[in-house]
Amino acid sequence: MNQTLKNLLAIAVGILPINVIMIWYRLTQTDTFTTIDMLVYPLLFGGGNIVLILVLNKFLLKQKIKDFNPGSGKWYWDITAGIILTIIYFGLLIIEQKTITDYLPQAKPASQELINLLVDLANNPVLLAIWLGPVVWIGVALFEELQRIFFLNCLWKLSGNHYWQLFTIFLVSVIWGVAHLYQGTFGIISVSIQGLVMSLYYYRYRRIWPLIVSHALYDSVQIMMMVIQIRS
Repeated sequence: MNQTLKNLLAIAVGILPINVIMIWYRLTQTDTFTTIDMLVYPLLFGGGNIVLILVLNKFLLKQKIKDFNPGSGKWYWDITAGIILTIIYFGLLIIEQKTITDYLPQAKPASQELINLLVDLANNPVLLAIWLGPVVWIGVALFEELQRIFFLNCLWKLSGNHYWQLFTIFLVSVIWGVAHLYQGTFGIISVSIQGLVMSLYYYRYRRIWPLIVSHALYDSVQIMMMVIQIRS
């Protein structure tokens, strides 16, 4: 099997199934997730997909783990870059809220499962620690960013053309936004823009850790702000 077919197969096996299933389930589900579901499922499915991607990367594509993070840099610069990216995300969020929201359909109220989750996190320090620890860092940030970079790397190997690589950055960002359609139109646009920033950063510096750090911090800060609001 040539390298092009291997990369397409890696995408078909490692990226498409879980995202198609997630979108389909969100569109068709009638029951809400419990708090335990929302703690366990990210670790179960996200962790499982992490293992799948690493297996495909090693045995199908014959790549090493370090190929996800080939750029030069130190851990402290990765953390610093992650913090700066987080600030950029919140800056973009504020701008988006003050501009594009006027042109979008009326936002849906928060789902009952999200409300239940926030209430439970606010009233149970153990659940909050689990959410801010392994769930956010492994089941959300590591899972999504490893997927993103794996997807981009597979597409970039199809062609070294500069315009192709920039097009795939846009394509992957939009796909990630659509995968968050349960957050409504605003969520799709916001996640797509955030994904564009992440992908462009990786394109320039080839460092995945700042993306993981910034993703985890961005989600954690938002959750903590809502938990504090519930407690007050």
